[in-house]
Amino acid sequence: MKITDIQTICMRVTYEGHQRVQSALGVWNHRNGMFLLVHTDAGITGLGEIFCNFPQWSHYEKEASVHQGLKPMLIGADPLDREGIWATIGRKFKRIGLQWGAPGIAYQVLSGLDIALWDIQGKAEDKSICELLESSAESVPVYCSALGPDGVAEQAARFWEQGVTAFKLKIGMDPKQDIRNLSELRRLVGPDCLVMADVNQGWDLETALEMAPLLEPFHLYWVEEPLMADHVEDLEVLVRKTGMRIAGGENLYGADFERHLAKGLLQVCQPDVTKCGGITEFMKAARLAHQYGVEVAPHFLANGVGYAATMQVMNASGAHIMEYDHGDNPMKDTCVTGTYPVKEGRVKIPKGPGLGISLCEEEIQRYVFHPY
Repeated sequence: MKITDIQTICMRVTYEGHQRVQSALGVWNHRNGMFLLVHTDAGITGLGEIFCNFPQWSHYEKEASVHQGLKPMLIGADPLDREGIWATIGRKFKRIGLQWGAPGIAYQVLSGLDIALWDIQGKAEDKSICELLESSAESVPVYCSALGPDGVAEQAARFWEQGVTAFKLKIGMDPKQDIRNLSELRRLVGPDCLVMADVNQGWDLETALEMAPLLEPFHLYWVEEPLMADHVEDLEVLVRKTGMRIAGGENLYGADFERHLAKGLLQVCQPDVTKCGGITEFMKAARLAHQYGVEVAPHFLANGVGYAATMQVMNASGAHIMEYDHGDNPMKDTCVTGTYPVKEGRVKIPKGPGLGISLCEEEIQRYVFHPY
């Protein structure tokens, strides 16, 4: 089997008013999506997804990286030789990312490719990726994420009614509002549900040390990315002085995972299958985390293909709970077929070959965006 073409589908959904997503990184006035399709001479097409949410202009750099960088290397390659592709093309593209000063972009583009290669293998063998990874799970538990900063109770209540008992709130923008929102959320869900907070790298060390005692009454299961992901020395100080249960990993790539895990900087490891290098690199990060006695809870804030890929790796990676973005997102919910809604706090894993999903072309056309 040979790769004959690489195709990208860029999408954009415009948000207004309460739909806009706000975090310490800024406000999203629209939401991006980018699917990658790997076509073969066997008539099998693999689906992948490249993280494209933030920054809001990231379509441009990813689109150019695929078509001017990655695609010329891949035409004619055997898509079933995943190890060989990583050893040659993957290694070269990572070096390009380092030289460019953009290793994250390189890994994110490779994520889309890797997911598509796994999808091709599953379709070729008539097995789901779950089965390729020797997992037999039927469904996965989820937590509701991206709550706040406004309307926290209303956002959480919708998922509470669907049986979700774990919630993550965005903080790091306004300390007083953060405490109010955490109080409101804890009152709604009671003392026994898991509550987490995501700072999105919004604090410096001084602020984190000031906030740590204020967070204690809420018994947070974790505090996600309290500091910039590459501020290793500050993270060491924060862990030593506060004992804060830190989660992170969405902004770690390659050797970053072992550096953070070896130093005890993560109590929860959160690789993102659309960012870290796809299913292959996700599984490596998960295995490392377990070697260091750290639990795995994948980061996910992407769209339908990434959603399916995350579900497929959950059980095999030993992950215990999956992130589920509370916001309305047609690129996740209606642009693919084969996924399921949340029910009783869980979602069913697609069971067809590969990712177990198909693209809904008519729906996708409503959101197609041409960056060039």
